[in-house]
Amino acid sequence: MADTTQTIRNFYDKAAIADFARDYLFRVMMIRTGTMFLGEDELVYVKSATLPGRDIENLTTQYMGMTFNLPGIATYPNSEAFTLSFYCDANSILRERLIAETRAVFNDATSTGTYNTPDRNSFIELVQLDKKLNPVLQYTLYGASIRSVGEMDFDIAEGTGTIKSFDATFAYHFFETKRPGEFITNNLNNAFPNINAFLG
Repeated sequence: MADTTQTIRNFYDKAAIADFARDYLFRVMMIRTGTMFLGEDELVYVKSATLPGRDIENLTTQYMGMTFNLPGIATYPNSEAFTLSFYCDANSILRERLIAETRAVFNDATSTGTYNTPDRNSFIELVQLDKKLNPVLQYTLYGASIRSVGEMDFDIAEGTGTIKSFDATFAYHFFETKRPGEFITNNLNNAFPNINAFLG
């Protein structure tokens, strides 16, 4: 008899209970940055995204020729370039809203903009779902602000009518996670007292 319980049957029993995360069971629920608010009506056009990660920096110290690895501060990899891929609607309304937000951040025609330090009122809300589309885990990326709206290429001569998409990139400071019952969307009035006026 093996000394480990990690057998094929144990894996099968565990998988039957805990199941697996699936690549399409994920939604971007809300983006609120600067002058822009995008809700589910717009964000249904998100075609792909990435759940953010979190790192602890490694610090080294030496003694008598031996290197010791010590934990340092927390960092958020790719927090300067969190990218969402969007389908483009026929009239490019969503893309133009994102471009308008880049102009609100900095307008090169007037050399003015809202390029301040984004606070907790600027955030991106992501939700991982189960197979009944119930939320199981919420990620809130705080201090979000737009960085870029990607190019779109067209092929007039040899095009086949392919649906077009584009990328939009944001930066954020840090993220927090919550389980059902703790979701920010259930407690927006507590977290953001003026949210009702903002949402209309």
